Amino acid sequence: MSPRFLLDTNILSGLIRHPQGKVFEKISQQGEERIFTSIIVACELRFTAQKKASRQLASYSPI
Repeated sequence: MSPRFLLDTNILSGLIRHPQGKVFEKISQQGEERIFTSIIVACELRFTAQKKASRQLASYSPI
């Protein structure tokens, strides 16, 4: 079984701030079938997007 990666809020925030940066490179090497996040992280991103009225962050929020 291949390792899986559970991404937290900090990692996803970094990816949103720098969509072509080092975090993106590392994640893209793993393959999307091995990358996950939690509903809590998704809600944190949604809350932050609404609080900051961030269109960029809101566009990435799956909820």
